[in-house]
Amino acid sequence: MEETPKPNPPTASEPPPAADPPTGPQASGEPISVDELLRLASEAETEPPEPGADLPRAASILESLLLVSTEPIPIEKARQLLGRLNLAQVREVLALLRAKYPADSSGILVEEVAKGIQFRTNPANQEHVRRLFDVKPPRFSRAALETLAIIAYKQPLTRQEIEQIRGVDCAGSLKTLMDRRLVKVIGKKDVPGKPFLFGTSREFMETFSLGSLSDLPSMRDIEDFLAASTGTRVEEGRPAMHLPAIPDGEIEQGGDELAASLAEAGRAAEGASAAEGKIPSDVTEAELSDAASKAAGEGSEPGNGD
Repeated sequence: MEETPKPNPPTASEPPPAADPPTGPQASGEPISVDELLRLASEAETEPPEPGADLPRAASILESLLLVSTEPIPIEKARQLLGRLNLAQVREVLALLRAKYPADSSGILVEEVAKGIQFRTNPANQEHVRRLFDVKPPRFSRAALETLAIIAYKQPLTRQEIEQIRGVDCAGSLKTLMDRRLVKVIGKKDVPGKPFLFGTSREFMETFSLGSLSDLPSMRDIEDFLAASTGTRVEEGRPAMHLPAIPDGEIEQGGDELAASLAEAGRAAEGASAAEGKIPSDVTEAELSDAASKAAGEGSEPGNGD
């Protein structure tokens, strides 16, 4: 029986073949750091344009994607779907589409909403669109609008912080805003009790046609608008309000736990207001009549003594 020859081991003059080095952080088994992610993002912004990119064809593809999408398409996802165009080329594609749908003559507009791209109807035609669906625009109470404005400009903040600004209970307004998906829970505050932190949602930016929170009107803009509508002069030297930097996290709402807490707070507020007019059960009629006569005597003026 013949024996299979074994390969000769490498001699001292023949070094063993080197293994291929890892090509990135994932190949070496190490997690990607924040600096690496920021570097990749900056490279995407400054990467050279795609050679031979057919921008009119890309505009046609993006037009089809926007037509079938029910949500705004993020810029990064649009880059991937259009063949890895850089950001400058995506902006050129958007310019081509906007030229095709001018706001003065087109019923469809290409807008950047909620950090994405979306087809939207021309606001000039809103009354006719509303007749087609036979729906009324959503109505908000003053309390809900005040709560929403506080959250939009001060987020993230807790329910107690909202109530400190408004001075009244806001459990009902918060529940209404969360039911309409304009407000969501974005985390919990690192204090005893871990209260929920509230912030605006993507639906909020879509509803108010905001590309990002930085598009919210500044306090100066609001004061100028109020001055123009009411004819009052704006005070000079008012401090400006700076919007908070909100991360783009997709933290889910608090679910049943938060809903139960808001419902319980609403019932407690109703019970407190109803309890103000109730009479304790252990008070007798004689005591009531005596108290009423005393109150009537204190409220009446003394006679003149004639």
